[in-house]
Amino acid sequence: MNNHVSGTKLIWQLGQQYGIEPIYHDGLGVERRVTEQHLQQVLTSMGVKASSKKDIRDSISHAASRTWTQVIDSVLVWYPSDFPYMLPLSLPLGNISLENVSLAIQVTDEKGVSRHLSLQGSRGKVVSEKTLHGLKYVQVHFPLSGKFSLGYFSLSVRVKLHSETAVEGHAMLIVAPRKCYLPSSPKRAWGISLQLYGLRSYRNWGIGDFRDLEQVMKVAGARWGVATIGVNPLHIPAVGLTSPYSPSSRLFWSPVYLNLEGVAEWRTSAGLRRKAKSAKFQRTLQQFRESPLVDYEAVGKLKWTVLEELFRVFRRHHLQHKHLTARGRAFAKFVSGFQPHLTLFCTFQALTEHLGTVAWRTWPNAFQYPGSPGVEAFQQSHSSRIQFYQYVQWLCELQLQQLDHVAKKHSLSLRLYHDLPVGIHPDGADAWVFQDQLASDITVGAPPDSFNLNGQSWGLVVSNPVRLREDGYRFLRETLRQNMRHGGVLRIDHALGLFRMFWVPQGGTGKDGVYVRTYVDEILAVLALESVRRKVMVVGEDLGAVTPAIRAKLDAAGLLSYRLLFFERENGGAMIPPGAYPEQALVAATTHDLPTLKGFWSGRDIIIKQAGGVYLREKDFEQDRRGRAGDRKRLWEALHRAGLCSAKAIPSSLSDNMIQAMYQYLARTPSRLLIVQLEDLLSELDTPNLPGASESVYPSWRVRIGRELTDWLNDPAIMRFAKAMKRERRTGKRMPLIGGQ
Repeated sequence: MNNHVSGTKLIWQLGQQYGIEPIYHDGLGVERRVTEQHLQQVLTSMGVKASSKKDIRDSISHAASRTWTQVIDSVLVWYPSDFPYMLPLSLPLGNISLENVSLAIQVTDEKGVSRHLSLQGSRGKVVSEKTLHGLKYVQVHFPLSGKFSLGYFSLSVRVKLHSETAVEGHAMLIVAPRKCYLPSSPKRAWGISLQLYGLRSYRNWGIGDFRDLEQVMKVAGARWGVATIGVNPLHIPAVGLTSPYSPSSRLFWSPVYLNLEGVAEWRTSAGLRRKAKSAKFQRTLQQFRESPLVDYEAVGKLKWTVLEELFRVFRRHHLQHKHLTARGRAFAKFVSGFQPHLTLFCTFQALTEHLGTVAWRTWPNAFQYPGSPGVEAFQQSHSSRIQFYQYVQWLCELQLQQLDHVAKKHSLSLRLYHDLPVGIHPDGADAWVFQDQLASDITVGAPPDSFNLNGQSWGLVVSNPVRLREDGYRFLRETLRQNMRHGGVLRIDHALGLFRMFWVPQGGTGKDGVYVRTYVDEILAVLALESVRRKVMVVGEDLGAVTPAIRAKLDAAGLLSYRLLFFERENGGAMIPPGAYPEQALVAATTHDLPTLKGFWSGRDIIIKQAGGVYLREKDFEQDRRGRAGDRKRLWEALHRAGLCSAKAIPSSLSDNMIQAMYQYLARTPSRLLIVQLEDLLSELDTPNLPGASESVYPSWRVRIGRELTDWLNDPAIMRFAKAMKRERRTGKRMPLIGGQ
């Protein structure tokens, strides 16, 4: 028994050195202790040897001594407000005097420009010392003079201890602002969020596209006074999945949103236009448009067929001449500007097609690693197909650039509001390209809570914080850059993941998971730097098990908190008044994962889950039903206190006026950004997603808006709603009372 306890304590000690929390409290407040087996699995997935007590002891010793034996840490953060920067080094001085030490430092910026600095040991300040294996090590801080612009720098240091001995070290230096970008105005903006796939119009091909989005932006910006339009993640999804939160890649876009009739090659292809006007083609489009649900497979297949023809036209007219045309040169510039990630992504797409499966771990060994000779040979033999996939991404880029122009022209000061999913699908392109930076045999999830008693495993892979750091956060940097290119607001899904992620070993449930901490200060520095460089405001989705300390750190880093009407309560359960909301926040009534206001009021989500057998226990159903009745009462009381409804009796159904009153309540908050969900604006009953419900119970991520686009864009009632939001946001002037009808 004592040996077992000793072994458990040892592996707990090792786990803590790698950021693993051996004890945590789940969403029910229950203390959970991580088992030795699961700790071992998680450590192994990080590349840490932990299969035996000897391995564990050796790993502990290595981790403990590395702090001293490594001359310089692999990543350093410098905030320009801290001047001078104190460069931390660890030196094996032995009996050598620090005054006899000299330093040669080279700092190279992102353009390859270097500067050289020299320092004498006498300028260093010893902060601690330790003797290892009979040799004295000292940790010293040296002042690094000179001004550095914001950016990423490669730092090399050579320390001459005496005439015959020198040690060297290398690090990435992040010179970052302390806060993410926050625009000086507007201080109290508002916007609309929508699920692009769900837009219904007479012109799209059965799924909302970039042409539909452009139309919404023009009307909402110029006539309604909104500052931003929020969209669901537009990334290319994993094959066979509909959820935009299970992407194959977070770097590249889904072509299903392309407006194919807006592509230049469409206008130059008379044959393709004739085919599109045929009765058969138009009947197919009409079926797609009238469908109550999005048929991703059928729509995608049709669009893919047309894309193939568009590419043939493009190659014939722009690439197969002695000299490239202007359009051909623009394409070539795009391809060269996104290397190597674009070619690797397109190679993955072509390999998936060639091998007939997306499960890349089952591919022949020759294709399992992006840099292998087999992959290079495939790229040469299938260059035309890879070029096709590059062309598709180029079209996405061009149409997103067009939306940027629309935003600027039509007064959308915050442009588009994009959403960054928390993870990537294990069978996707990013998991193949960046596999060396991911934790093996691990998925991200959540611990048990009142909604999921067994916890959750989301089936998404998670970055290995050690490997991510060793690679200078390349994967994170590229992901942020791409997702900030075409918008002014970026929402970080599950912002708790910036601090720690809940790792579930493969084959386990949420009960088997463990929390693994990140190097949060470095991650926040990267986030702030990318945000300021691109002038993109960042929203941290801080719902769920987020502690006050984490919220305070997110606030200090300049992220907007994510505050929902349903969740913001006083100690007794009452809704907090508008004035109590924080200024540095985004406020909304609901989200894509929660019922619409109309659905909330009617309890539609509860009814669907009960009918579909989602509740494991009858008492859980009854508890939700009673809780919803209490929430309706508290919400109505809050509206009454705010002077937004005149009737004291709680209505049985929710009118359009009452929905407007609820958003007026939020519009009165001092928070920077108010987001109105399109489903609420149009009084829709169904929500985009019903978490925990299978496809047979609810068609998550396939629900379409009931009304046609031009119909509601020209609706006087929507204009009145917009005027109410605009007035509340800009002037704070109160609108007339809403009755209880």
